[in-house]
Amino acid sequence: MLRTLKLYLNLKIILAVIFVALVVFAVLVGVLWSSRGKMGSQLPATAMLSIIDAPTETPIMPAYTPTLSITPTPTQAPPVQSGIISIGNYVQVSGTGGEGLRLHQNAGISSEVRYIAIESEVFMVKDGPIDADGYTWWLLQDPYSEGASGWGAANYLAVMQNP
Repeated sequence: MLRTLKLYLNLKIILAVIFVALVVFAVLVGVLWSSRGKMGSQLPATAMLSIIDAPTETPIMPAYTPTLSITPTPTQAPPVQSGIISIGNYVQVSGTGGEGLRLHQNAGISSEVRYIAIESEVFMVKDGPIDADGYTWWLLQDPYSEGASGWGAANYLAVMQNP
């Protein structure tokens, strides 16, 4: 193996490899040198300036405080009774215009609202009548829920025949 290596590593072969490498290097340098960009006269750079208008002041809207009328007046809706309301009857909320009927803790409009019954909701009458604040009040209980109960105005109740 050493003998084979000595045949290939003589001085003539090493000089030939170095010569070929130099020629290839010279060709590459020549190609790169000729392909570089020409340095011609360059024009001075021009700055592009865009002017943006200054922001304007946003007007402040006046504070709006809604005035809510929580207390209904007796003249809002005529009675919508289709029968006589009595204890043990089932009644349906109607005539609220989609706003619902407020069921109060006690009979009267100044009492705390416990539940808001939606239009067409059915309740069982548990107690009443009590006249207060221009309304006739009935104690209503949801037959399916213990939490949905309170005093409701008769103006927004209709008697149900078969619930």
